[in-house]
Amino acid sequence: MAKKNANGQGTIYQRRDGRWEGTAFVLATDSTFKRRSVYGKTWDDAHEKLTKLKADSQSGLPVATSKMALSEFLAYWLANVARPKVRRTTYVNYESLVRNYVTAEFGKKKITRLTARDIRAFLVKTAATCQCCAQGKDKARPESKRRCCALGKCCNKLPSDRTVRFLLVLLRAALQHAVREDELPRNVARNVELSMGNRREIEPLSSTEGRQLLAAARDNRLWAAYELAVRIGLRRGELLGLRWSDLGLYEGVLTVRQALQRVGGELLFVAPKTQRSARRVALPAECVTALRAQRAQQLADKKAAGEKWKGEGHGLVFTTKNGTPIEPRNLNRSFETLCGRAGVRKVRFHDLRHTCASLLHEQGADARMIMEVLGHSSIRVTMDIYTFVRLDSQRSAFDRVGDALRGDGNGRDDDDGPAGTPVAI
Repeated sequence: MAKKNANGQGTIYQRRDGRWEGTAFVLATDSTFKRRSVYGKTWDDAHEKLTKLKADSQSGLPVATSKMALSEFLAYWLANVARPKVRRTTYVNYESLVRNYVTAEFGKKKITRLTARDIRAFLVKTAATCQCCAQGKDKARPESKRRCCALGKCCNKLPSDRTVRFLLVLLRAALQHAVREDELPRNVARNVELSMGNRREIEPLSSTEGRQLLAAARDNRLWAAYELAVRIGLRRGELLGLRWSDLGLYEGVLTVRQALQRVGGELLFVAPKTQRSARRVALPAECVTALRAQRAQQLADKKAAGEKWKGEGHGLVFTTKNGTPIEPRNLNRSFETLCGRAGVRKVRFHDLRHTCASLLHEQGADARMIMEVLGHSSIRVTMDIYTFVRLDSQRSAFDRVGDALRGDGNGRDDDDGPAGTPVAI
């Protein structure tokens, strides 16, 4: 009579399809013991997998019980976890990344079957794949506007390093929630690491270029917007969402309370990016002058528009000639034109924010003050990204170090003896 296995040892038998199946009761994520199976081509394969399964259970590592596909779980996570916690603009970005990248690549895979190797392979493949081809962007365009993949001429539109890294961040956050809800025993995305990649080099405008830009902007409708962007580092959305009620021109104070952004195809007023982004900033005299000129211009626009004026409901500082909010991309186009007129390098509008931080840094402002002006949630962001040190500043600092090493300028330090007298060593 065959000897029976002891309780908890499990059993291994051959199935009708020729594979070997090993089963045992093991610890599940809901703290109960459930019967789980492993499979192998031979008895040894099944035995090895079953031994590992039981060892994990005995060490307190539960097995996953969820049968949801990754796409199904991510849809649940987006709707019930991400949407209530993040701003609408952030949620739209999350949803777009999940739909266009993750779900399209391996959304049918069960989350319990997902491994660190799967995620790493997905990220490497995504980084090397033209997304115009993968997402069929050209095929969705009218035939007259197709220009690359649909015509058999790939544009090689690869995702940026930032996009690939953010996909990993997104998967880590979602799978960590699955762990918290006992759907998974561990977060396999935490075991995935990417190389450092290439950070986009940012070189903000110099003080000379800043003067050129602001001088050329004086006859521009958005002169005050450029003054605020360069001198106090307001974001594009914060500028376009600024209201007259947020300004104290007599006291010289500006309060950031909202931002204007295009979300899901419509212009919306949203809360500032972070809690620290809602801030009060002192207005330089030049900004006050430009804002008063903006107020006079807006009154003239309102008078000229008559009944067509549509700016009464929101009270925005920067509007079109009819009083409607300004499309954010139109501000970018205006800025590109202004850079050409001013004869300065073409940079992003957001780089004016970097310019403000770097100029403050060069003039001796401490990191804490720069952080408060820009509304950063962490001083590390201020120091790592926004305080660009120019070569001229480096040379000036090296010259001061040289002066210190030369002492009083006669080649002697304070500890040297009288001239011509040997110093004991």
